[in-house]
Amino acid sequence: MSESASTQDMLLRLRDAGAAQFDAVGWHYVEVLSQRMLTQNGPTQALLQEKLLKLLSEFQDRLAHQTASLGQPSAPVAGTSPLAALLQEMAPPPTATPTPLSSALGQRSESPRVRQFRQQLRRISVQKQVSKAIAQAPQNAGPINSHMLMLRALGLMQAISPDYLNRFMTHVDTLLCLEEAERQRLVRKTTASKARKK
Repeated sequence: MSESASTQDMLLRLRDAGAAQFDAVGWHYVEVLSQRMLTQNGPTQALLQEKLLKLLSEFQDRLAHQTASLGQPSAPVAGTSPLAALLQEMAPPPTATPTPLSSALGQRSESPRVRQFRQQLRRISVQKQVSKAIAQAPQNAGPINSHMLMLRALGLMQAISPDYLNRFMTHVDTLLCLEEAERQRLVRKTTASKARKK
């Protein structure tokens, strides 16, 4: 029983040292193994205890090596909130040097999670646009009606290759914006020439 008590003491010391923050998945495995060991008896318990001791000593060595390399105390900082820890984790690495253009514009690098979220929103938006366009298809359109052909093409792209559809829609949106900008420029130019003629 003294060996079991030493295992539990080691487990408590590592838990107090912040082992769960160091390796959450590995620590969960250690805790589950510890609980399983307590429910067993005989040779099974001895085998699980041996395995747990080996894992705990490896965990302790890794934690000690990590804290020594970081030069930080092994106990978690009491003043750090979970939100602050998450923001620190999401922050870009400090070794990244900004390019002259990005520093001149005051831009900061985008988090991969933010980029992934933006891409997912874009996919959802494209799916809604295509579904809405297909729902508003003209009635009694002929087989070579350009509107119907375009809707069929979008529907096929949506079914076969959604990623290509996203790129295609981005391209179409860009072309529409450029066309609108050109139209506005021409309107300003004609109003300015009419004003000069008066």
